[in-house]
Formats: sequence, C-alpha cells, structure tokens
Amino acid sequence: MEKARLYQDGTVGEKVFAHAIDDEPWWRRQKVPLICAFCMTPVVSQRTTVGRAPRAALFRLARDRQHEDVCPLNPTEVLQKIAHGSQGVAVIEGDELHLLLPDDLGQIGATTPAVGTGPVGPGDRFGVNISTVRPLLPPLINSAVVIARFLQKHDYDADVVAQFKVRRPGETRAVGWGEFCHGPASGDHARLYARLTGGPKPEHPVAVYGRVTAVEQDSQDRPVLRLADGLGFTVRIRSEHASLLDPLAVGSFVLAVGAWKVWTPRRGRPELQMFTEEHWQLAHWTYDAATGRSGPPACPPPLSPAQRTLRQARAATATRKPAPGRPASPFPRTRPSGPPTSAAPPPPATSPASPTVVSPAPPMPASSPGPVEPDAALAEPAAPAHPAVPPRPPAPPRPAAPPRRTRRSWWPFGRQH
Repeated sequence: MEKARLYQDGTVGEKVFAHAIDDEPWWRRQKVPLICAFCMTPVVSQRTTVGRAPRAALFRLARDRQHEDVCPLNPTEVLQKIAHGSQGVAVIEGDELHLLLPDDLGQIGATTPAVGTGPVGPGDRFGVNISTVRPLLPPLINSAVVIARFLQKHDYDADVVAQFKVRRPGETRAVGWGEFCHGPASGDHARLYARLTGGPKPEHPVAVYGRVTAVEQDSQDRPVLRLADGLGFTVRIRSEHASLLDPLAVGSFVLAVGAWKVWTPRRGRPELQMFTEEHWQLAHWTYDAATGRSGPPACPPPLSPAQRTLRQARAATATRKPAPGRPASPFPRTRPSGPPTSAAPPPPATSPASPTVVSPAPPMPASSPGPVEPDAALAEPAAPAHPAVPPRPPAPPRPAAPPRRTRRSWWPFGRQH
C-alpha cells in the first residue's frame, strides 16, 4: 500500500505515505502505530529492498491481519465485484479470482460490454474507485484493468498478486497472473521477450503493463509510445491510426492487450512491439505515488466508419494476388474455316507483273431450258491460309571501312626508303 494513517491513543491521525519511509520520518523513529488508510486494520512500514527482488518502500498488513469487509482494499470484496461485472469471464475459486483467456484477440472484441454492471468500489476519497472503463470495454479487458489498478495500489505485493490467476484456453488448471500480464518491472517485460524469441510462445493474447516514458514519431509522423528500455530491447506500441495513441501522454500508465511480437530492425535495438487495431486494446490512467491518488481509467475513442473502411481496403489490397500472365479475353478470337462472307473477292495472289485476265462467259440463250450453272472461271477462289507477303528488299551493302593508318617508322638517321 502507498499510504496509511497514524493511530495514537485511540485517535486516528494524519495520513502518511510510503515515499517518506526511506528518510526515517519521526513517526517511524518513534514507532507510532499505523492503520490502513480506509479501515482500522493495523499495518506496518517496510523500507526499500534491493537484491534479486527489489521492491520500493510500502505499507503492509500486520501479521495475520485482513482488511475489514467494507474496506475497498479488501481483496475478497474486490474479487466479488470483479466477478459480478465480468459476464462470466472471471470466476471465483475459493479465495482466488480466475480470468478465463480466449484463443485469439477477435473473441475478446466480439463480446458486448454490459452497461452499469462494471465493478464499482465504494468511496473515492483517496482515488480507489475501480469503476468501469469508459468508453465501455469488453468484459475481459475491463476486468484486467480493474485487477491491474488494484495491484498497483498494493504495489504488486506478492501475497495480493497470488489471489489473481488466469486459465489458458482449453485448460482447467489456473496459472499465475504473470502468465497473462507482464509488468511493471523490466524483468517482466524481459520474460515476455524471452518467450517470443526462444519459446514456448503464448497461444493466447497477452497484456503488457507499464508507464509511457516517451511519445515518438514514426516515418509517417504517427505517434509511437515507448514504455521502457529493457535489457537489449525497447518496448513500443504502434498503430496505423493516430487517434488510438493521441490521448496517451508521457507519465500515463497503460495496459495494452494484443498480439505482441519481437521486431529486429536493420539498425538499432530489437523492439518488443504491439500494433493497436481497436480502441479497447488500450486502457490508460494516471497515478501519483506521492499521494496515492489515481485518475479514472479511460481508453481511446473507437475507430470512425471512414477509418474502418480504409483499414478494410488496405487489408483487401494486401491479400489480393495478381493473376499470372495476361488475362484471357472474354471474347476469344476465332479463325474462319470457310470462305469469307464478303461480297468482294480478295485479290488473287499473283505477281503484279503478269496479271491474270478473266474473260466473261457468253450469255446463255434464252431458249435453253434448265437451271443456270455458274461458270468455273467466275467461281470465288478459296481464301489462302496466309496472304502473300512480298519479300523484303535485300539490305544495302555496308560501306567498306577506310584503310587503317599505319604508324610510319623513322630511323634515327633519316627516313627509311
């Protein structure tokens, strides 16, 4: 926890914050009793730890103590509220909450968010309201955001994190929360990087939780969010639609759910990246560790119809394959097999120097009975297979090359004869 209250002689005193613990304030030197910021449960302060598992200073529950039922930091109460508003994607098993993961990202967006059934925590005096994210998100994303914000207020205490688990597709056994959500420590991002490069790769959508450290620009002047610089790689969020990344500013905390991958450019560090395609893949909020106050969660506006049409057109262009060779004409050209139907016969294939003269036949006597037979000389000749083409004239002879000039020889003493 990031904050607590002093409790002296049965009187609740002022609020104190975890960022002052390492400076050994007076209340720590005098060992003043502490209680939770929202209930009367005793808590203790803990300094920053270093080593294999570094942890910032925080307040923890005293030994064998639990938050009161009405406390917004009571995990049991929060678990019930999340399960009630999850539409079945989060179920309670004993003292644990199991989040059911789908096979692919499309199944998340296909679910319809329920209006007014999101988990709502009592009280907002100290920024502990865990209400539904607006615009409304799919139940699984909204539940994941509520869990991430709740764990943030407990500074990702190991005992609290252990109460949240996930079930992979087709499995009944639950695994740790870190199987789905990677963050906020750089070691969590490095674990996802190792899974994507060395395997086994996750077979379900994963989430990355972190803080925006810089807003950069790509080659087309679109915003790019940089979350952290890991050990040999950089964590970035990209999108073809600038409207999905514009609302996020430096210092915002973000939960990004999608298909994460590793991209290695020709120059520079490898990149652990995610391309955002829908507004519900990103949820962001602000959090002040000094005061323990967090802003309401939000997500970018949904894509407009014009943006969706453009994306569909780009996808169709990318999947369309060009036909090999020249496309066949719908009206095939056929060669006539018989004589042409034209009334005028084609010119005879004879040399122009010796034309053929056809003499007309003498007229038939009027008294001759019987049908008239055409004369053989007037019969229409059959069309040649290929019209005669006059031979090409021979190429003119190439002019003879001029004789090569030879270099004259000169003797040292006069011209040679």
